[in-house]
Amino acid sequence: MNYEDEPFNCVHSYVVSIEPMKSRANHYHKSKEEWLALAAGKIKLCLKDMVSGEYEEIVLDSRSETYELIYIPPLVAHSVKNISNTEASVIVFSKNPENKEDTIPYEVAL
Repeated sequence: MNYEDEPFNCVHSYVVSIEPMKSRANHYHKSKEEWLALAAGKIKLCLKDMVSGEYEEIVLDSRSETYELIYIPPLVAHSVKNISNTEASVIVFSKNPENKEDTIPYEVAL
């Protein structure tokens, strides 16, 4: 599928479920770009730029009146923690299919 609007050109997408108070991801990609959207629950997204060392935390709540699509460029380590007492779900979009060789484990502080 090809679309003219970014980031939805040749999209690979999947849903990640996260149990209460558990974390997922803790890695970065050498070349893959991702866009993350919260579908349900409340999460803390931790991001660390592997080049500059800059660190950022973003809290997303599905009950919020605003909706955010978070862009995660290559070389930005990321971790998603469910900070609610119910299961959380995020949707991840990418232009690239999954490539295990492009995924580098990295523990992002939570």
